[in-house]
Amino acid sequence: MATKPETDTPVFETPGRFEKLYNEYEGTKWSRVAIYGGLSMYLLWTLFPVYWMVTGSLKTREGLLTFPPQWIPLQMEISNYVVLFTQRPEFWRFILNSMIVTIATTIIATFLGACAAYGFVAFDWPYDLDFHLPFYILSTRFMPPIVVAIPIYVIFRDIALVNTLPGLILLYVMFNVPFVVWMMKGFFDEIPDSLVESAMIDGHTHLGAFFKIVLPLAKPGLFASGIFAMIITWNELLFALIITHSADAATLPVGLSSLITQYTIQWELISVAGTIAMIPVLIFAFIVRDELVRGFSMGVDG
Repeated sequence: MATKPETDTPVFETPGRFEKLYNEYEGTKWSRVAIYGGLSMYLLWTLFPVYWMVTGSLKTREGLLTFPPQWIPLQMEISNYVVLFTQRPEFWRFILNSMIVTIATTIIATFLGACAAYGFVAFDWPYDLDFHLPFYILSTRFMPPIVVAIPIYVIFRDIALVNTLPGLILLYVMFNVPFVVWMMKGFFDEIPDSLVESAMIDGHTHLGAFFKIVLPLAKPGLFASGIFAMIITWNELLFALIITHSADAATLPVGLSSLITQYTIQWELISVAGTIAMIPVLIFAFIVRDELVRGFSMGVDG
């Protein structure tokens, strides 16, 4: 078989047009200005709705609806927060329900999804089912949720789970597990098989290796999947509106929607409730920010 002659001269490909343009402007003052300017514009575009909601919660109704708009509140109305819970004391219940449902759903969905994903990675499946089955599970979320709204309501009504917190938790676990399975499978694929094999040689079972070796190594992935499930659950409105009828089981998004009535829209109170709804997710994301960044970046270098 013929072989290519060895040479010490490195062979480089001719750079493309965009690469030449990048190399030309890389490191120049104008390139840095363009990059930071573009990032600043994107940041402004992204954060402006949040800024408008937070400042709207501190304005009077007249100041919120005035034109031209008040970009900076002329008078801080902290009393809007008091008014919300005075006029609508059930909002305390909405917040508590959302916290219970979100925490329980995140824990259960992340655990079940991680167990299922590990099963697809650790065991041999015929006909490439270790790839196809997670995809089939994820495909259950391809259809619009409203398509299954009526069947789910009928099923939950027949098993007495309508207008209950356990019903909401069960429903949200069903919706979040497919995402967790798909995400965690990618994280488990990054863990070398030799670590699990060494643990089993030391006497661990697959279950022991899963809890003592695999899960600690996949902790960033668990945080990433968990916060993804948390955000979906905390913000979900459609099914919470369909299967809850009273403040006993309604969540915060349902309470927010109740501020829009046939005759009026309480914009200042919607801004207050929206700001309150945003705070828990921001706090949790800030606490686990390091693990979250590691989780979203796992496998990038591979």
